[in-house]
Formats: sequence, structure tokens, C-alpha cells
Amino acid sequence: MFTSAIILAAGSGRRMGFDKMTARLCGKAVILYSIERFVESDADEIIIAASEDNTDKIRELVSENIHTDKPIKIITGGATRFESAVKAVRQTSCECDVVSVHDGARPFVTAKTADKVALEAFRHGAALAAVRAKDTVKICNDGVVTATPDRSGLWLAQTPQAARKADYLAAAEKLDVNDARITDDASVMELYGIKPFIVEGSYDNIKLTTKEDIAMAEYIIGKTGAPKLCVGHGYDVHRLVEGRKLILCGVEVPNKDNLGLLGHSDADVAVHALMDAMLGAAALGDIGRHFPDSDSRYKGISSMKLLEHVRKLLDGKNAHVTNADITIVAEKPKLAKFIPDMQRSIAAALGLDTDDVNVKATTEEGLGIAEDGIAAHAVCMVEKIG
Repeated sequence: MFTSAIILAAGSGRRMGFDKMTARLCGKAVILYSIERFVESDADEIIIAASEDNTDKIRELVSENIHTDKPIKIITGGATRFESAVKAVRQTSCECDVVSVHDGARPFVTAKTADKVALEAFRHGAALAAVRAKDTVKICNDGVVTATPDRSGLWLAQTPQAARKADYLAAAEKLDVNDARITDDASVMELYGIKPFIVEGSYDNIKLTTKEDIAMAEYIIGKTGAPKLCVGHGYDVHRLVEGRKLILCGVEVPNKDNLGLLGHSDADVAVHALMDAMLGAAALGDIGRHFPDSDSRYKGISSMKLLEHVRKLLDGKNAHVTNADITIVAEKPKLAKFIPDMQRSIAAALGLDTDDVNVKATTEEGLGIAEDGIAAHAVCMVEKIG
């Protein structure tokens, strides 16, 4: 079963007052939560239907924060939800069996629910996530209650909602994109004569529609548990050579011997150790994986630019550095007078107070490798939310 996940992100955000897809929720763009869950799911590809206004921003967010071999395509959606969904379905792979449509404004979908909905759609023709109505529902006319339906048979629709691709497109051909009866994808299939199967979802799978929903979403993230604290350690060493600038913690260190560190980038050994510590704490590998010396893009690049990229990688995992401690091991040159500038440089790059960054220098009393180079150790604390 080939499943194409479609994430709808083309809404106007009129009731929110701003583009909720790119708005930050606990430090991470709302749209990224849904994308990450479908990356984790069994979906074979992801199609994102964005608005004309946020297409470039969403493309940038995906490029900087989502790392997967799973194909991700970003298209411009339509004027209505249904039109956006149909446009996206038509962009799916020719191998696609099931299309699973999800509102990008529902950041708390789980991969397990997405997979279950897709499977039941394959079996039954259509399926959707939903939760039982907990409150008594009243039917009113002109402000007067006319009926109280049996609550036991009432469900509140959520997303994802899935259908066999061929049936969905056949239904779309028969329906007007402006048909007022079409409020979701399940209603498309109902109008076509297919009764969707219900997969019980979660009450946490809320849709962000108003500003009050943002507060609720932050509460949901918080109640998943206290922030997780992770420690990372990094180590790096580079050889000293003549004729190169010596850059440490983003600060140029002039010296009488005209010595600098040899490396593919600017060889800022202290920042390299710090980046490895950050990546380690977030379980994201190491700098060799992200910035290989075989890649010409990183030839001579400032390590502070690489540090900025690593910080964004942590942002994508809803994580941030709370403090850092860097030890530079060097026999020469003397570094004490440069340390305050180094601390300010790192603090600014990580968005920390200078009190949260410590840089110190030591020697190996001529007993270690620092005789011919400079080494650095870094330890950092990373706080993960959710």
C-alpha cells in the first residue's frame, strides 16, 4: 500500500490574525510538528499545499529542519480547503493507493493514528480520525433548542482523513469545489456514496483556530512531561600552521608567530567542539555528518555560520542550549585577554546571556598534542520540550 500524506497549509489564518502555519509554538513552527509526524509514519511521500504568501517560508522551514529521504513536495493550494486537497491529490505519485489529508493546524497528530487511518481507508474506501462527543449537543433554530440528539452516536471529526486515491478523484470530478456541504474530506467520500470508517483519535489532536488555541497547545506540550535535560560533550583538535588566521569562538586571535589552525573551514576548533556537544545532546550525530570536508560548500566557511545551522537543527527538535562550558587546550598563543570576547560571541550566537557561557584556556605542560596544535573540549546542557 503506497500512501501519500497531504498536509493542508493554505488557510488564510483570518481568525488567528496571522499565518498560524509559520507561527512559533514553543519555539518551533506549527507546520513542522505535523511534517515530523508524517516523516515518522509509514507514508511514502508528503505533499504540502501552502498558500501563495507562505510557500517560500514553508519551503525554507522544511529545508532547514526536516532531514529525511522521504519525498516532500510543496505546492500552492487553492482558494478553498477542498480545492487545495484536490490539487495536492493530483500531485501524488502514480503509485499512490491511499491519500491521507491532514490539517497543518493540528500539530498533535501521531504517526500511529496516521498509519491506522490510512490502513482503514485502504480496507474500507475511506477513514478518518475522530473522538466521541463528551458534551450534550443541542440542535437550535433561531436560538431555540429544537432537538437533543443521542450523544452516544456523535463523533467529532479530526484529521487525518484518508481515502483510496481513485475514489477521491472520482468524487472530486462530480463535485463543485465551492459546494457548501463539503466541510472535510470525509464529507467528500460520503457524498460519493462511501461511508468512512472511524479511527478513534485523541482529544489532544486539537485544531489551532483562535489565539486561545495557542495557549491550549502550549499546555498540551507542557503536560507531556517536564522539559528533558540532556548533556552533550564535544572534542576537536586542529594542527597549527603558519599563514592562516587563528579563529577561536568566532574571535580572531592575532599572534606574533602568524599561526592559525589548519582545516577545511576556518578551523575554529572551539566552535567545532561546541557544535559536536550540541548535536550529541540532541542525538543528531556529529559535525562530520552534517558538514563533511568533502563538500566544497564548507571550504573556508566561518564556523559561526555552521553554529547557526546547528542551532536551527536543535530548534527543529524543540530543543535549545541552556549553558555551555568550553575548554581550549593550547601551549601557544596566550588567550586570556581574548576570552571575554569569545564568551560574548558564543552567547550571541546561541541567544544566551554571557553568564551562561564559560570559556577557559589551559595548557598540557608540553606533554600532549597541543604542542603542535590546539584542542578543545565543550560541554553543554540542552533542554528538550515535548
